[in-house]
Amino acid sequence: MTSPDPVAARAFYGGLFGWGFNDDGHFTLNGRAVAGLRQSPEAAWLISISTDDPAGTADAVVRAGGTVRLAPTSVRDLGTAGVFADAGGALFGTWLRSRFVGAQVSFEPGAICWYELASHDPDKTNAFYKEVFGWHTVEAESSPGDPYFEFHHHNDTVGGLVPIDHRFPDGVPDHWTACFMVTDCVTACERVAELGGTVARAPQPVAAGYNARVADPTGAQFALIELAEEYAL
Repeated sequence: MTSPDPVAARAFYGGLFGWGFNDDGHFTLNGRAVAGLRQSPEAAWLISISTDDPAGTADAVVRAGGTVRLAPTSVRDLGTAGVFADAGGALFGTWLRSRFVGAQVSFEPGAICWYELASHDPDKTNAFYKEVFGWHTVEAESSPGDPYFEFHHHNDTVGGLVPIDHRFPDGVPDHWTACFMVTDCVTACERVAELGGTVARAPQPVAAGYNARVADPTGAQFALIELAEEYAL
């Protein structure tokens, strides 16, 4: 993530998820890297997609109608990072691993458990990620009138795709959301508020359990998910 106040970010996420911090600039959960942190004027969570060819990915992004926001750049001896916008304007990152291979923990309380892209034009979005990364979408179980899709890469599910419709406030742009697993969504939202963050959408039932939308004190938005027992690993 990026934050204008890394010290405050470390305090907030440490209080919410019990995260520590290591010398490489990563948040840690029980000593394992869970997310990165760097200082920036903008507060935001940015997903990173693995690539073996950063320059080739950048070219593919442009061919597919996206834009390069930060050309692939070496991050010390850790790896190579790039930042892009897809054809709908949603920002995402790429990562070519070197010494740091990526997050070391997921699908447990306090760690990433899902990535979700909200799009005004799911067909255009699907075409973009298919051309750049070889992904395809599969319609998932959802409530009537509330379509939801999953991005698949070969046989693996890599994230969700939701149309921006009546479920979203007016004026919301295309965007990716990082979703973190919690054991109790209500309690986690209360803790967000205690630590100076905001709750944009209170916990509500979804197909996988309960979901809430929150932001840290600097405005970086993310989601909390309390997984139903049948979905928890």
